[in-house]
Amino acid sequence: MKNRREIQVIRAVLIAGGMTFASSFCALADTAPALTGSTNPVQTVTATSGESYDSIAICRVSNYVNVRAEANTSSAVVGKIYDDCAATILATVEGEGGNWYQIRSGTVEGYVKAQYFITGAEAEAVAAEVGTTYATVTSDSGLRLREGPSLETAILTTLDSGTSYEVIDEQNGFAHLLIDDTLQGYVSTDYITTRVEFEQAVSLEEEAARKQEKEQQIAEAQAALQKLEQTKEENIIPANPAGDGTSHSTDAPPVTDSQSGETENGGLSSGENGPGYYTPEGEEAVMNATRDAIVAYARQFLGNPYVYGGTSLTDGADCSGFVMRVFEHFGISTGRSSRDQAAKVREIAVSDVQPGDLLFYASGDTINHVAIYIGGGQIIHAGSSKTGICIANANYRTPYKAGTFLN
Repeated sequence: MKNRREIQVIRAVLIAGGMTFASSFCALADTAPALTGSTNPVQTVTATSGESYDSIAICRVSNYVNVRAEANTSSAVVGKIYDDCAATILATVEGEGGNWYQIRSGTVEGYVKAQYFITGAEAEAVAAEVGTTYATVTSDSGLRLREGPSLETAILTTLDSGTSYEVIDEQNGFAHLLIDDTLQGYVSTDYITTRVEFEQAVSLEEEAARKQEKEQQIAEAQAALQKLEQTKEENIIPANPAGDGTSHSTDAPPVTDSQSGETENGGLSSGENGPGYYTPEGEEAVMNATRDAIVAYARQFLGNPYVYGGTSLTDGADCSGFVMRVFEHFGISTGRSSRDQAAKVREIAVSDVQPGDLLFYASGDTINHVAIYIGGGQIIHAGSSKTGICIANANYRTPYKAGTFLN
């Protein structure tokens, strides 16, 4: 069985009134970043409202099928298209063993045997089943998420304008949306556009780029951790040279081994290396390096699964389990649940968050979700079973509270 997270997240998007390209990870505003490792532009699968699916093909195989440079099995492989992925049919040609489709899907263009696809009415019939329906908020001021399919029901939170959310179903002029692992609710369909997204083919270059990106994330995490230790060493003063008894904070957290709890690479801890302190400038440098290291360490787990009740950064974690394990690596005990973590942090204004701080989300006054702020208006969190560990807009739902463990 294929791992869906290994498939390039480039999608064919069926939008109300037509089809357009979009990229989405985890309730992100729709953007289409350039693909690394590929020289081909992303091409859009198009079908305007009311048109048939005659030019749209959905792959139906047990795993994936190779996309070839020519209509035969001896030609070069230019990409892979997985089960339930979508493509535009450019032409039907006679090839080795019968009909082949010339297709375009994502950045991949080539040939696949027609027998591996369904199209036309058959493809249209399974579109909602194999794709994922998303709603994008069109109201400039955001959109209230309600407890039920009525304007009379309680308001749960406000959703961000321009951001997309998974649609569970629609009823009576309301869309039932899945926001994250702890929240779902209803919005009026008057203030959203909807689309169905299909995964598309992935080129060999994109597969290599995905592997390279993961390796780069790991390398960046290691480099940030090393920089943190170097910054500590460069700024620590072993003893008070003036001998005046002045005490300076050494609260910037050391990097620790999450299994043993022992400090790595000479990090400060009680009684180790004798008395020492940071100057105010050194303390700021260590704090900045700590924030960078936390973000880099967290990012290397992007794409790993969400598991309710889980605490594994590799095998699956929920929102608070993810936060707990990330901060545990830096010697910080956060508590297990999002409510525990909200109670232990030093509260700060949401507008004052910095990378490495936490944002908490609530239904009413009950905190039920937590994320790590990474800067640029974005968070990293264990979103849902659909998204896994992902990056999202910090305002994908209205933050309830912000807090920090870093001072």
